[in-house]
Amino acid sequence: MVKLTRIARPTPDTKFHMDWSWFERNHLNAENVIRDQLTPKVAKRFQEGAPIATVDYVDPQTGEVTPLDALREAIMNECQWEPHYLTGDMPLVQAVLRVFLANNNQPLAVTEIAQRLERVDPDPILRVLTSSGVQMGIVPQY
Repeated sequence: MVKLTRIARPTPDTKFHMDWSWFERNHLNAENVIRDQLTPKVAKRFQEGAPIATVDYVDPQTGEVTPLDALREAIMNECQWEPHYLTGDMPLVQAVLRVFLANNNQPLAVTEIAQRLERVDPDPILRVLTSSGVQMGIVPQY
């Protein structure tokens, strides 16, 4: 007897996250992708090719301390608060990527992503994240 597996189609309530291993499987350098998301002011501190330090990140919600690379720590503590970190004219995938970087890659439903991007309709975000394969490692969390 063959057991059929039902594949769940993502909905606006489906949570997504970034799969860091996707970058390696696709021969992409995640560090370079993250560097490209730094605001110009913050990027000046990180010289191209210089080793990236590991820092202690303190979660503001829980107080939990975890090791984190300085690039992502800079996005969470500085870049996301700058006025032009997320703009309406940037490509949608880039905006979603920045939301996950600012959120320490905590899973978010498409409706939550839409709220953070100040968009009324989550459906265009869902279409972009599901219509043409995985982009920037952003995948549904099942």
